[in-house]
Amino acid sequence: MKKKANKQERAYMGRVAELGCLICGGIPEIHHNTKNRGYGAKSSNYDIMPLCVRHHRGEEGIHHIGVKTWQEKFGDQDDLVKRVRLRIYADILQNDYEKHEAERIGKSVEEIENYILNNSTDEK
Repeated sequence: MKKKANKQERAYMGRVAELGCLICGGIPEIHHNTKNRGYGAKSSNYDIMPLCVRHHRGEEGIHHIGVKTWQEKFGDQDDLVKRVRLRIYADILQNDYEKHEAERIGKSVEEIENYILNNSTDEK
């Protein structure tokens, strides 16, 4: 029986899906890295990449043309998964940094913004 993804894994998988297919940018499905896995063995829910139907299960799909042929054409799965992780990390730094810092010091983003606006050192 497959283990159900937890809340954190589902959130990560959702962020990965927002990237679009790594090959063409199309609407993706989540592909679990199959490199160096036994038949039927599923990788971690963090060892994933977004692929559209065509590049996942379709005529140019990894599950249709085979891992070796697919990787020769589109790139090594491990490298592509690393690229996905870097893009997610960059997105977090760019878009969620204020929220992360606010949580770190126990304040809301709004409290910090109000403090900055009301305690400006600019001379008027």
